[in-house]
Amino acid sequence: MTAGQRLIEQGRQQGGQWLLLLLLRQRFSKDVDARIEQRVAAATFEQIKVLCTRVVSAATLADVFAD
Repeated sequence: MTAGQRLIEQGRQQGGQWLLLLLLRQRFSKDVDARIEQRVAAATFEQIKVLCTRVVSAATLADVFAD
């Protein structure tokens, strides 16, 4: 992987994290704490995509992160 490709991948990852946190805060504002932020920061891009789709239909924050 070239340096440019790594930068693009890093941008995708950061953008995905930003979007997921935005959605989580919009939907479950009072429940999004440092622990949730850490889980999002540790998630892969593929995991972030799955979590973003779950936010739409999840009744609770626990539903978003259910395995």
